[in-house]
Amino acid sequence: MLFKKVDLENRVQDIRIRGKRITDIALDLIAEEGEEVIYANGGALLPGLHDHHIHINATAASLNSLSCGPPEVSSEQELADALHKSATHQPQQWLRGVGYYPFKGNEESNIIDRDWLDKNGPDCPIRIQHRSGRLWVFNTKGLDALGKAGVSLDDNILNKGHIYDADASVHEGLMSDPQNLSDLINLLLSYGITGVTEVTPRNAPEDFLNYQKHSAPLRMTIMGRPSLCDAKDKSTDRVSIGHVKLHYHDHDLPSLETLTQEIQEAHAQGRGVASHCVTHAELMLTLAAIEAAGPSKKDRIEHAAIVTQDALDWIKQLNIGVVTQPNFIVAREQAYRQDIDKDMHPNLWRLGSFQKKGIPLAAGSDAPFGSFNPWQAIHAAIHRPVIFDDGEALSPEKALRLYTTEATDMRIQRNIKIGSVADLCLMHQSRNALFKNPIKAKVHMTLIDGKIVYKS
Repeated sequence: MLFKKVDLENRVQDIRIRGKRITDIALDLIAEEGEEVIYANGGALLPGLHDHHIHINATAASLNSLSCGPPEVSSEQELADALHKSATHQPQQWLRGVGYYPFKGNEESNIIDRDWLDKNGPDCPIRIQHRSGRLWVFNTKGLDALGKAGVSLDDNILNKGHIYDADASVHEGLMSDPQNLSDLINLLLSYGITGVTEVTPRNAPEDFLNYQKHSAPLRMTIMGRPSLCDAKDKSTDRVSIGHVKLHYHDHDLPSLETLTQEIQEAHAQGRGVASHCVTHAELMLTLAAIEAAGPSKKDRIEHAAIVTQDALDWIKQLNIGVVTQPNFIVAREQAYRQDIDKDMHPNLWRLGSFQKKGIPLAAGSDAPFGSFNPWQAIHAAIHRPVIFDDGEALSPEKALRLYTTEATDMRIQRNIKIGSVADLCLMHQSRNALFKNPIKAKVHMTLIDGKIVYKS
């Protein structure tokens, strides 16, 4: 396969692929007999993008779910209208909503409950997920269906219809078949994504095998429970085992000794830990435990939503990496203005500070809790809201690099060179045009292992 006139880092070149690898890069390569020739017309050729933090099953389910929060829905009346409109298409079936965020502030008293859904929603089972992913809100018919499915419901749940941190039991009670991933995979490929890291904490060997069976041609690194190592002999070049996922919240933080032991056990398996850290307390405990366990270069912080200067220095000292979500600072700007004290704004969703410190940095979507369109995140990394900038915005080149590092080692940048595997993304725009307005990026073609897996 021969690509003619691609924009390769602002130089027009021809590139030849044989099998899975790039074999030639030069000006004016001559097509060989029978060789497929693709005319790029100056379109940028990039390494295939990698989403370093995504929940694949939940994201696939969200494609058939109602958006219940900003920007589509911005008030309780709009939510009620959207619920009724959605129910007309699937009467009496489950109505699943995602992305809900209280419209008057995120205090418990402002969150809708069972009574609100019974009064304002349609006459069918309803479940709505809070934007954080931690809370499901059910109406009465939804709770009845859960109870019949064998899910344990105490009086507090029955009273408000709120189920916290029980995604696994809700999933098991309501779904018997594996989620169909084909539509989501096709969308990811259309954005130039050639690989993802699946980060759901409960992933076990059976989940690994399911992803392996249903995720082709996408490359996947799967993190999750320590027991994932039992599927190690099933790893392939396309689907492999990643970090041990640590997922704690302020209300259920373990002791320092317990967390240190978990990290040591992960290191003994030859795996790093990937620790969910949204709050300052979660981050401080994690850093203390990593220090006590003995840090590994494989260890990484997920989200790093709030990082003070002291925490920034500590991350650098431990020589660990960060995977963050640049899109949240734009998508949730209004809520952050409302809910986050101004003195914390400089510490919110940092980017430039990590790179200036030399801290390994990569990005993921956290879909379905954020958009899985990487070009929105790249645009957000370049064009942060002024109120949250303070030197954190990145250049276009550095923003793109958040998505072109190796899946398991963000210190390694993937580049287009002779001998490299042909996981590629060909754009309709030149590199300069693309970087002027990444949100309007249009992918022409996506390749994995030298094979075209998407074409616009």
